[in-house]
Amino acid sequence: MLTAEGTALHIHQHLSITVNGKAVQVPADLGIDVATQQLSALHTHDTSGILHVESPVQRTFHLDQAFAEWGVRLGKGAVGPYVDGRGGTRVAVFVNGKATTEDPREIVLRSHEDIDIVVTTDGSAPTAPAAFHWPAGY
Repeated sequence: MLTAEGTALHIHQHLSITVNGKAVQVPADLGIDVATQQLSALHTHDTSGILHVESPVQRTFHLDQAFAEWGVRLGKGAVGPYVDGRGGTRVAVFVNGKATTEDPREIVLRSHEDIDIVVTTDGSAPTAPAAFHWPAGY
C-alpha cells in the first residue's frame, strides 16, 4: 500500500462486466483504504470501470490484480460465481472489442485498453459491448 499515487507508471484501462445484458458495477475506491489513507498502485476512484495504475515503479500489471483487490474470483472461463459451460453459462472476454481465449488473469494492463467480460446464462453466445468512450483527461 502506498501513501500517495505513484508517478513512474500512470496508465488507465476500462473494465466492464455484463451478466445477461446487465452491467455489474465495478466498485469505487477499489484498492483504496480510506481509513488509513493508503492505496494500491492499482485502484479505482469511482464506479465508471476505469482502472488507475499509478505506480512508483515501472512494472507490468495484470487483470488478476484488479480482481484480487476486489475479492472476486477470476479464472479461465470463470468470473465470480459464473463458470463457462455450467448450466448453459457462457463466459467470454473481449479486449478492445476482440474476443480472446487468453486466461483473463494474465491480461496485461496497457494504456487505454478496454476489457469486457460478458456472461450469458441461457447458452447464447456472448457478444462484445460497444467500445468505451474515454472521458477527457484520460
